[in-house]
Amino acid sequence: MMNPTMSMFLTACSSETLILEFAGRSDRNHARLLHKFPSMDSVSVCTRVRFDPNCFGISTIFSYSIQSYINEFQLRVNLVKGKPVQLALLVHGVHGPYKEAFDLDDFWHSVCVSWSQSGGRWALFTDGLVVSRGEGLSSNNIGPGGRFIIGQEQDTFGGSFKKNESFSGSITELYIWDRVLNSSEIYTMEKECSPNSSGPVFKWSGSILCTVKLYYIKGPALAVTHY
Repeated sequence: MMNPTMSMFLTACSSETLILEFAGRSDRNHARLLHKFPSMDSVSVCTRVRFDPNCFGISTIFSYSIQSYINEFQLRVNLVKGKPVQLALLVHGVHGPYKEAFDLDDFWHSVCVSWSQSGGRWALFTDGLVVSRGEGLSSNNIGPGGRFIIGQEQDTFGGSFKKNESFSGSITELYIWDRVLNSSEIYTMEKECSPNSSGPVFKWSGSILCTVKLYYIKGPALAVTHY
């Protein structure tokens, strides 16, 4: 068994940041946020991702499950050779439509999703701009005390991962708010390369190693590069 590792990288947006690298599909590689989540009637999640350009099919950027409902909140991806990356939000078992977001180009991109219990309204942003909006995506609160997993879909509470639904690529700078971020906030964060919007319930920081538990993630411990 290999000890799980995080990589440390210099980035265009900050002096250095920690990056999760998922090298190929696996039914074991994942990271779990060690955070106690409250019940949320609205939520926003923003992160930076780079997809493996040679890995196609359905994959999962993150999934959140509670004991009474496994498919509580997910961001899913459909990668088709020669076509743009397609993203879809899933809330309380209701699967939203896949929407084209950006080219599968092996570059870093920012992704933000938001959802509100009011009307089941949702929105998807990439690189600071809105890609799609909709409504009717469940009207139930997102339950408290769940498991937030990066890189895998959960078929049971916190586990039962499948290789063909796993993420391959890199993820960093993941932030979660218990409110809906507006378009101006998301655009400003992208323009300033800084998640300055107030009140995140989870934030990526220098102490991230204390708030993320890694499982089987392989890679150099302290590689330094640019994106």
